[in-house]
Amino acid sequence: MGYWSFVRTEGRPARRSLGAGRRACCSLIFGLLVLLPPDPSRADPWTDRRTLEAAATGTDHLLNLDYDLAEQTFTRLDNIDRTGLLAPLYQAMVMLARLQDREPTRQETDTFLAAMRALIAKAEAQLKHAPEQADLSLFLGMAWGSKAMVDGALGNYLSAYEAIKRTKTYLDACLLRQPIRYDAYYGLGLYDYTLSRVAWFYRPLVHLALPPSDRERGLRELTIASEQGTTTRMLAKLALLQIYTGSEKAFEKALPLADELLRRFPGNPELYFQTALVHSELGRFPEALEVGRRIRVNLDLGRHHFTREMLPRYLQLMGKIYMDRGDYPAALRFFRQAIEQPTDRYAWVTAWAWTRIGMIQDLSGKRPEAERSYRMALAIKTDSIAKDMARQYLNEPYRKETARRIVPAPGPDGPTESP
Repeated sequence: MGYWSFVRTEGRPARRSLGAGRRACCSLIFGLLVLLPPDPSRADPWTDRRTLEAAATGTDHLLNLDYDLAEQTFTRLDNIDRTGLLAPLYQAMVMLARLQDREPTRQETDTFLAAMRALIAKAEAQLKHAPEQADLSLFLGMAWGSKAMVDGALGNYLSAYEAIKRTKTYLDACLLRQPIRYDAYYGLGLYDYTLSRVAWFYRPLVHLALPPSDRERGLRELTIASEQGTTTRMLAKLALLQIYTGSEKAFEKALPLADELLRRFPGNPELYFQTALVHSELGRFPEALEVGRRIRVNLDLGRHHFTREMLPRYLQLMGKIYMDRGDYPAALRFFRQAIEQPTDRYAWVTAWAWTRIGMIQDLSGKRPEAERSYRMALAIKTDSIAKDMARQYLNEPYRKETARRIVPAPGPDGPTESP
């Protein structure tokens, strides 16, 4: 969701590998491009309508995973930029954006880090000659933030901590110079929220090395960016959606974000899974099943970026929806189908399927079978919240959660899904 993906969310557990953070990294790179000032010598670089339009349109294409359209749109920026920062940033952004469906190689990540170092050096040199330029400070904050995320994913922790400190310094400086530069709140919100969620055994080191973070402040900052940001509005909405469906479990807050983002970016598979999850958690089962139906159609037709490798993820999702609805036989059928089609990329799906089978077996009074299912989940080679839950329910049988609040469907003037 941000620079430092320590926070695990349903469906995408954090791991010490770049694979877990590549979408977060791509989101940051999208943000970097649209934050670039076309000419720091101007008093207000954001009055250039051509830059804003191309940047916003290109970013929408990228969040919709339309890489070719984004590339065509961003090409126009090369004729506007006078800083010398746009071309290398653009090259790094395109490279990472196209890596979303596979693991990047070490050479590719090293190339990205080298490009970030060159961009940072160039931007910092420009800032020395124009220290009043808030946009350059904003750009540097985001550039250092993206470097920190990749360094952390690669295990370069000392470099990551230094980059995080620089991120915070530059974003604070941006708002000090220009308090209404609301896009800076996107990066600050990620900083505050993500670092506030660091595991307890990392906290002494984090608190020693970095400025204090605050969960509530992080949520407020991301909300400001999502409502008032010029170029990071959609990125902030996406971050909030991932937070609300993950660690916060604030599904009522996630609902309007999920529906809006899925309508705007129907080519992004992740939004389908998150939207179906939100509806199911809120007891909106017809809506959840409809999103599931759309996922299956896209899988069968190979549309957008829906690959056959996602099939077990779809099956696990459908099992969860039926489990939430109380139809345990149907849920078990989907979970077992998911287990029969394991993939390395979605190993966490298999762990969740086994864990939820165990939960249903506990509810059915089949404790020995449930214990076996939990042990099967723990045997899966993945770092997943599902395994944490399996350990918990091995010690104490699962008991059904309190009934979910049923949120009514929106009226005629409310949000609707795109076909």
